[in-house]
Amino acid sequence: MINIFDIFHAGFAILENLQFLLIINTIFFVLKLGIFCKLASLKIKKEITAHRECTLLMVILACYMTQDLTWIFHLARVLWFPHSDYRPYLFMMRITWGLVALQYQALALFIENMVSEDKKFNVRQIVSMAISASFFLFAVCLAIGDFNCLHQEQRSLLEFYVRSAESYFTLLIVTIPSLLFVIHKIRSGNLPRILKKQITVLTSALIVPIWVSDLLQTFPLTFSPGWTTNNYSAVGISTILLTLAVYYSARKAIAFRFLNFNRHVKSLARFNFIDEFTGVLEKLSHASSYPELGHITQTLFKQAFTIPLNKTSLYIRKSDWSGNHSDTFPSHKTIVLVEGFLSQHTQQMCEQLHSSKILIHDEIEFNAFHEPNEQNRSFLHFLDTINADIFLPLYEKNNLIAYIIVDRHAQPNKFYGNAERDEMLVFASYLGNIINLLKTRNLKLLLHQEKELKKELYHKHQEVNQYKESIRSFLREAPHKEIGIIFYKNRQFVFGNKAAKDLITLNVNTQQGHPLSKALRSIGKQVDEFKSPVSCFASDGAGGKLVLSGVPNLEHNNVIIMVYRPEISDLVKQQLDALQDPTEWDYLLYLETTKSGKLINQLIPSAGQTLLNFKIDLMKTALSNKAILLYMPEEDLIPTVEILHHISLRETLHSITLKSVPQHHEIAIKLFGINPLFGMAVDERPLLEKLDKNGTIFIQNIDLLDFESQSNLAEFLKYGLYRQCKSDQRLTSNARIICSTHKNLLTLVEENLFSKELFEQLQETTLSMPSLLTISEHEFGNLADSLTEQALKTTEFNSLLELTDRDKLGLITKRPASLAELRDKIQVLLTKKTKESNIFTEAQLDPAYQLTDPQLIEAARLGKHALKDPRMVTMLWNKFKSQSKIASFLGVNRSSVNRRCKDFNLI
Repeated sequence: MINIFDIFHAGFAILENLQFLLIINTIFFVLKLGIFCKLASLKIKKEITAHRECTLLMVILACYMTQDLTWIFHLARVLWFPHSDYRPYLFMMRITWGLVALQYQALALFIENMVSEDKKFNVRQIVSMAISASFFLFAVCLAIGDFNCLHQEQRSLLEFYVRSAESYFTLLIVTIPSLLFVIHKIRSGNLPRILKKQITVLTSALIVPIWVSDLLQTFPLTFSPGWTTNNYSAVGISTILLTLAVYYSARKAIAFRFLNFNRHVKSLARFNFIDEFTGVLEKLSHASSYPELGHITQTLFKQAFTIPLNKTSLYIRKSDWSGNHSDTFPSHKTIVLVEGFLSQHTQQMCEQLHSSKILIHDEIEFNAFHEPNEQNRSFLHFLDTINADIFLPLYEKNNLIAYIIVDRHAQPNKFYGNAERDEMLVFASYLGNIINLLKTRNLKLLLHQEKELKKELYHKHQEVNQYKESIRSFLREAPHKEIGIIFYKNRQFVFGNKAAKDLITLNVNTQQGHPLSKALRSIGKQVDEFKSPVSCFASDGAGGKLVLSGVPNLEHNNVIIMVYRPEISDLVKQQLDALQDPTEWDYLLYLETTKSGKLINQLIPSAGQTLLNFKIDLMKTALSNKAILLYMPEEDLIPTVEILHHISLRETLHSITLKSVPQHHEIAIKLFGINPLFGMAVDERPLLEKLDKNGTIFIQNIDLLDFESQSNLAEFLKYGLYRQCKSDQRLTSNARIICSTHKNLLTLVEENLFSKELFEQLQETTLSMPSLLTISEHEFGNLADSLTEQALKTTEFNSLLELTDRDKLGLITKRPASLAELRDKIQVLLTKKTKESNIFTEAQLDPAYQLTDPQLIEAARLGKHALKDPRMVTMLWNKFKSQSKIASFLGVNRSSVNRRCKDFNLI
């Protein structure tokens, strides 16, 4: 086992290496010299206000540097010049011993002066200084008078007795009373916190280690047999420890404004303020009331500076803003005290407050201790009066418009450093601008204008995308632009070129029931009969459009029919006359060539004038992100909402159906959330938060919403901000709102049964579906034919299943009110016809006929094959959340659905 004393002996052997000690002492000397030069530079430039303390510290450093030089000279003499003259070395050593008395005397005066407001010397200090000066003078006289002493043996015993007395005096009589005085001052509680921290660091980390080190050298302890007074081991230990102590204490003390090297406390720990401040700026940009600003301020100070929420307060001076903010002032007494201070003091004092930018109690208290002028005393008294750690004024063009107060002892064990100070000032500059906006301008109006600009920008962006998609559809067909030629004579068609066969893939002579065959035959008959050109549009059976243009060929007594894909002019020319506003011709292109337009055409497959203009309104509404109010039959609401939702490219649709006026803020909490203080579960996020940027909220029967929720919803629609229930905090959301009603909201507003503000917002974008009861019979018949074509899965039996004039007359006589009801009646008629014609119903009717969701339409047409696609199965699971419903929808066994869900890890 290794003996502890062996370790000590090994350590002492290293420390007794003279070269090592020489290097250590040289480093220590250079360190002290650097500090001395820095102090001298600051003193010459008059950047230090504590002049006496600075002078005493320079004396201490000078004495220590003399000791270091003596040791360096001694070690160099032992190592390299052992036979050099002894007299210069003895002279320097005696002067150094004399300086020890001055060193400790200066150290004692230094620490006492740091904690004393009265800078006059007392009797004890005067007597002590006289005795220390006597020791120094004795050493100087001895060094000069006995300069020719050639050997140590020639030195008198008196010198050693005086040196021992000096050690006892400096280490016990001078130092101990000063340390006790400082401890008493610290415990009395009358010192500034910053000064207490300085003294604690210097005393514990520097002065006490120096005192103990010198005490061990003067009164050695027997740790090992080789330990003797003033041996090299003690010197090595002392030098290393003191070097570390000087570095540590200098770094720590300077951070706490030691000798006012820094005008503010230096921050040691750094907080990533920029990341947090980014979120704060976003909240400030959306704030529209003083309570919101107060909440944002408290939150920032809590997160950035760990100040409790209830310790920070925002006060607004003499606001004349129209908003309700009387509850934002936590204490009227504080306002009176602050206003009293501002009114009672001179303009110069107020200007000094402006130039100071921020008042921090610890720093003002420290300044008042070292520089006891009227300004510092007034500021300190002011902070004590309002019981504040921090007073942060907010200015706008040199006018104090508000201030932030942090209560006293909000951080009892911490100081506000320069980094925290700068961060507070940055926040204050932004907050001052926001408060000025609230005072001088209607910020809500600015928020409303910003939201309207965003809506307009979104609408234009969507229009550009639709235009690009439309142009791309024509460009794809442009390289393959071909014109097919078909000859019609004696009720027979003959293809005149290959392009005709490519465009028309069916046998028009045998498949006479196909819609395209009917269109060709109709063109041929009209041209043959009237000898004049006739044109029309037809579908190629795959969803594509074809233009059929027939002209008479009098020379050969037949009809020439040209077949080609339509151009932009063809599409516009066909329906331009039906438009109420001809400038909206571009929406005709979108309806015919874009995915969004095809979704709308699938919902309403009619080109009649009334329904065409409704489809254009529906397209325009779908391309915006404004709130929508729907007036239409209840059966048509969900299909229309789904179309609007999908065209908006949003992911989640949430429907709320109101059947009576909600009680206990149920819908309000669901929409806006509630203040967490009232016990709302963490996972129950409000819909406006969950559906932000990617969701749509559909509220059916909006007239039944409670009045408070109507007001909150109106504020959200106007400004893009919503408030949680029982909270003044405003949050942002980009969820889209769609509402419906069957009542006259204007009448309800006049009767004070509906919010006027919400009505004004919803009235901006209303969508009313034309009633099928009022459209013309011709348009109704075309709609019925289009729905019939849409219902049939194949066209092979169109001639058998098409609606007869009698069927149409029956539908016109008993017209349904909704589009969904008309679809159901047509499906009933077609089902009846298939049974009468012995056609297997499921094989001929489109399973997606009554669907409007594009994703569900695709799944329905795939049928059981949809189970092979993981994406499709995942979509069905997210929509139905039930294996039985998926199985019923696809017409398969539940076991098949269960197996696929397990394969795709959905259950």
